[in-house]
Parts: sequence; structure tokens; C-alpha cells
Amino acid sequence: MNKHLLMKTIKYILSSILLISGIYACNDDWDSHYSQEEQVVNNVNITVVNKSAVDYLQSQPELSTMYQLFSETGVLDEMIEKDLLFTILVVNDDNALSRAVVTDDRTFLAKSHISDISLSPSNLSDGQRVLMWNGKYINVSKVENEDNATSISFNGIAVKKITKVNNGYVYEIEDYVETPKSLYELIEGLGDDYSIFREMIMERNQLTFDKEASKIIGVDETGSNVYDSIFIVTNPYFEAQGFNMMSESLSATVLIPSNEVVNRALTVARQNLQEWGMLREDSILENWTFQSVFFDKKLSKSDFEANIDLNSIFSKQWRTTVQQVDLENPVSLSNGVAYYVTDMKIPTNVLIYRVKDYMRWYEYLSEEEKALYFDNENLTFDKMETKVSEWSGWPGVFPNIINRVVRFKTTDAAIKEYTLNFTAFSYDEKNKVTTPYKIPPGEYDLCLGFEQKMGHDVEVSFNGEYVGTVTASQLTKTDFHYDRGGQGYPEGYDVNKATDKKKTNYDRDGGKVGVITIEGTEPVNVVIKFHGINASKCCFHHWCLKPTKNCY
Repeated sequence: MNKHLLMKTIKYILSSILLISGIYACNDDWDSHYSQEEQVVNNVNITVVNKSAVDYLQSQPELSTMYQLFSETGVLDEMIEKDLLFTILVVNDDNALSRAVVTDDRTFLAKSHISDISLSPSNLSDGQRVLMWNGKYINVSKVENEDNATSISFNGIAVKKITKVNNGYVYEIEDYVETPKSLYELIEGLGDDYSIFREMIMERNQLTFDKEASKIIGVDETGSNVYDSIFIVTNPYFEAQGFNMMSESLSATVLIPSNEVVNRALTVARQNLQEWGMLREDSILENWTFQSVFFDKKLSKSDFEANIDLNSIFSKQWRTTVQQVDLENPVSLSNGVAYYVTDMKIPTNVLIYRVKDYMRWYEYLSEEEKALYFDNENLTFDKMETKVSEWSGWPGVFPNIINRVVRFKTTDAAIKEYTLNFTAFSYDEKNKVTTPYKIPPGEYDLCLGFEQKMGHDVEVSFNGEYVGTVTASQLTKTDFHYDRGGQGYPEGYDVNKATDKKKTNYDRDGGKVGVITIEGTEPVNVVIKFHGINASKCCFHHWCLKPTKNCY
């Protein structure tokens, strides 16, 4: 067979196929055949219409509400421009009007009902996820009933009717599909009443130029390419905690405080600090108000009720018995859940990192002040002594300090005991002013520094309550040796970054004697009683109160 004859034969075969197809397309039996192939859904056959999706929506009076939604939000124009295959979810007027979704983002709502893929019932599977135009996934449920009919739902909303149009499928459902915003989208869209919290997050965003996604649209006068630039929004501050609030795979919780809640918490915190005679940087207080409210798991009401403390992604403590959250009205998110905070307290252990001061101020006191703050029995001042001159474990970052101690001898050596009732005070070197400390209620670790190998036991009491005994045996070690050992370091001190060879000795809390609790609601003066047993001399370096997690 020559080439010309072969081509003629092929054209004849194709024409015959097209003719046969046209006959079936015009035959009423074709719709019936198509429906049988597709499956029965809720005992309703698929309707096939020879119209585009846009034309079909416009032709159905009972879908006028959805048509208006798609039209006013530009979805219809976008469908025509794309000229693709679609899956569209619609709600008839009866349901749309009676179950209207309360939202200020109608474009987001409209785009949650359309997908750039044509999905027939036979191509849907139980548990499938479908990406919609608003960038959110909806979940497909497909269950075969006892009568062999198949029930389909999207995000739990049942399908009532299916129509196959020329460029896809239209599924009529019983209610609007809700595709929650992501955690990031929720925060980004917060109104002016939440602007403080919103901006705390948004100001940490970073725009990164995406060269791969950007198109070259010309060349400038230097010969460099000019791009129709695409930028990616990231938030490295949160991502450093392994927390990408823009990711749909995240499962998280955010607690959202209003401007009123944040400002009230900051005002109370500043008033407390002023009453206590203490200072704290505003940035620490402000940062806590957002660092404490992000969690890397989805928390339910029962989680708040069953746990006293929740720890945020920034390792900040959220005490559920103190902070107030509206647990009755959670906001579902595509990657977690949100709750609104009704009242917030910045914890005492945030306002106070630690209170640490030195006994060496003794040498600057008047005789009256010495009698007041160092009230004692059987002690006589011996001398002041500098054990280590100025140094820093992290030079250039942390200030120089000195190890200077005050020494006493027993007045009557035969008694071999002494008592020192020390009233904690601060000393202003510049103005030469002495002020008693006022410590707020709460639970604290009491830490002290003496001198290694003092050779006797020291019973310690706090505001009249016995705390513990530092034994001569303990004092042979370095835990209570000045402030070289014991508990932690000054705030922000990273021993891994410090450079001095004795960096682990720098400005520590000192040895822990025990836990003390200040009761009541008002700050109090502090009296630490030292009772030395079998002693002929003593040496004091510092005292320290370190708030515990219960100092909230």
C-alpha cells in the first residue's frame, strides 16, 4: 500500500470513530451509560450537561448565591482566563442563605471551593486531600453504604448532587466547606485590637528574593537582568526553634492576647518592679508576651485543665492556673488551633532573674548601719580581703567583678558559737545610699557563698524559718566557695562561649541551702540568720535568691 493510500485509510478510520462517538454523544443512552460507569452517589446519578462550569453556574437559579460569591471575588474571571479543568464545590441558595459563613475574607471563602483538577467520583478516594485555590487542603471521605451506594463528603460536608460539565465537576454540598487559615495567616490578618501582638511576629519576617520563581522582564542600562520579582516570606526567628508557622504540616497552638491584655500585663509588671525597687528591660517583658504563647503541638481544653505548666517553643513557662484563656471558643487552623487570652500576668520569675548581692558592702556602712544590717552575737569585725581582683569570664561581654569578703572573729573564743542576723540590703556606691531589699511573694532557692574550709557548721534560717545547715564537710568542697560554684550564672552568660580559662567560676549563684517561700501578697524585707557552731571565725561573700518555677 502506497503512502497516499495509507493516509487516506487512516483518515477514513478516524472519521468513522468520530462519527460513532458523535452518535453516542447525542443519544440519551450515553448519559445513562456514563452514570453507570461512575457510581451512584447518595442514590443520585451524575448529571451531565454540555456547558462550561461558568455557564452552568450562571444557568442555575438555585446557585445564585454561590455565583455571586465567585463573581464578586474574581473567581469566575480567573476560571475563564485559566481555561483548565476544575472541581467546584457549591451550596444551593436555601443552604447558603441559612448557613452563611461569618467571614471578612470572602475571596478566601470563594477560593476554598474550587480546585485546579477535575475529580470524578471514581477518582476520589477515602482520606484523599484536595488542594484548593486558597492554598488549603480539604479532606475527602468516601464510604460505601449497605445498599451499595457511595457517600462522599468534603471536610465532613455531605455531597447532595454531582454535575459533570465540559471542563470538570460541580459537587453540590450541604454547607460551605470551611478551610481554616494557617497559624501565620490568622496572625497576619489580626485587626487593630491585636496590633501589638501581630507586629511582634510580623516584624521578625524576612523577605528572600526567589530567583527561580522570578521572570526576567528586561535589561537595565547596565546590562543587568530586570526581574518580575518574587519574594518568599520566612521567619527565621521562629524557624530557629523548628517552628515554621507557614507550613501546613505543622500541628501547633497559639494563644492570642489583645492590645488591652498586653498593655495591662506590662503596666502591672512595671508597677511591681517600681514597688520592689528593681529594674528590668522592657524588651524582656515585651518578648515574654509572645514567646510564651506558641506551642509545638495542638492543645485541647483538657490539656490546659490537666497541666499546671505548659512550656512554649521558646522554653517559656505558661501556668494554666494563673493565666486566663478562653477555652470555650477555640479557632480551628489548618495547622493547629488558636485561643484568645483574656488576662495575662508576666511571672515574677521573669521580672526577677535573680537577686544577688554581696556582704563586702559592710566596709562602707556607718556604725549605726552595721548594727542594723549585721546584727550579731559574739562576732567582732576582723578585716576585708580581696581574694580575686577584677576579672570576667567573658571579657568584653560581661562586666569585671571582684571576689572580696568580710571576715569576723568570735568575740569570746570560749563560746565557739556566733549568730548573725543579716538584713539584706543594696548599696549605691555612687550616692552612698543603703536600702533594704523588698522581695515579692513566691518561692526561691536560697544560695550562699562563704569560704572554702571554714571549719564549722552554719545553720541558716530565712525570716525566722529554718532552711538548712551548711556543714563543715560541705565547705571542704567548692559549692559554697565564694561564688565559684553551686547553681547557675548571670542571665545570658553562656559558658560555652565564654573565653577565660576559669570561665566556670564566674558570678555563679552559689551553693543552694534550700527552698524558701515568701507568703502573702506584699513584698517583704529579708533577714537571713547564720548560726555558727564550733566556730572561732567566719567569712561571708554573698547571698542570692533565685526564683523557682513556682515563683509565678
